[in-house]
Amino acid sequence: MAKTFGNLFPRICSLENLYEAARKARKRKTRQECVERFELHRERFLRQLRDELASGTWRPSGYRTFRIYDPRERLISAAPYRDRVVHHALCNVIQPLVERRFVADTFSCRKGKGTGAARERCRLYTNRYPYVLKCDIRKFFQSVDHDALMAKLARTIRCRPTLQLCSAVVESSCDDEVPPVTFPGDTARALAGKRRGLPIGNLTSQIWGNLYLDRIDHLVKETWRAPGYARYTDDFLIWGTDKTDLWTIRERIAEELIDERLLLHDRKTRVLQCSEGVPFLGFRFFPGRAPRVLGEAKRRFEKRTRRQVSRWDRSDTQAQEIRTSIAGWCAFARYGNVRGLFTGYRARGFGLTG
Repeated sequence: MAKTFGNLFPRICSLENLYEAARKARKRKTRQECVERFELHRERFLRQLRDELASGTWRPSGYRTFRIYDPRERLISAAPYRDRVVHHALCNVIQPLVERRFVADTFSCRKGKGTGAARERCRLYTNRYPYVLKCDIRKFFQSVDHDALMAKLARTIRCRPTLQLCSAVVESSCDDEVPPVTFPGDTARALAGKRRGLPIGNLTSQIWGNLYLDRIDHLVKETWRAPGYARYTDDFLIWGTDKTDLWTIRERIAEELIDERLLLHDRKTRVLQCSEGVPFLGFRFFPGRAPRVLGEAKRRFEKRTRRQVSRWDRSDTQAQEIRTSIAGWCAFARYGNVRGLFTGYRARGFGLTG
């Protein structure tokens, strides 16, 4: 039986933890007006947060929502900065406890297990096995069931105030844009009362997304004994030596996901030959060769840069923003084989120079 942890709440709402949470929340966001306003009266605001948390009166504020197209349309929900400090304070305490359950091949929002580590795992297994099952879950964050998530959290956390704080954050968002899916045993009344969806912009959503699929990870690794495995949020790969075995695992995953009220994306879930290239986290991986940047990633970069340059008003500030954007993409792309790509960009005079 998995170990559970109690008496966590005093650590969550301690001033020491809240100061650390504020430090993490403002990282790379020091120029934002809301951050500057909070930092100007940081001590007073943190004491207010501590008192609200300790008395149980803290409630999440409304989200600011906007859409991005990267490459498909996504609805992003951004919490107010004050709430983001609380999210960090909560995650500082519960994340190490929740992660004790995770398998080594679960990546995303984990120390030492970011995109770089996930790509290296993909490169390793693509060199080792001839076939891969690529799985993707349909509308994952929008479909996470609140009751099921809280039940999973309760298997690790037995501190009632901490669970109540988690519940307040979970219930602060409900995604109604995606029509509900009916699963076996559902009634009209039960379906009407179902709340689901996690805000894509929340730190807590990344951690809880990992926890939500943790049971599937253990099935793949420990019960079905898949030779190679890597999962980054809802995008996961299973390597093997036999196509038939991988298709069997695909059907088993689809059946198990029904219990989690999730569905596989039919078009994006398929068995591939590794020699054809394995798409994962912006790159296409090949056995024995350096990965290549995916075409859609290149097109997004080129479109964004052309738009930035066309709107450039020749100010130094805007020029620096464009240079920073290009430098960030180049740092990402250099993981793969980009010699020909960069040569083509220079020949076309693409981007901002000078």
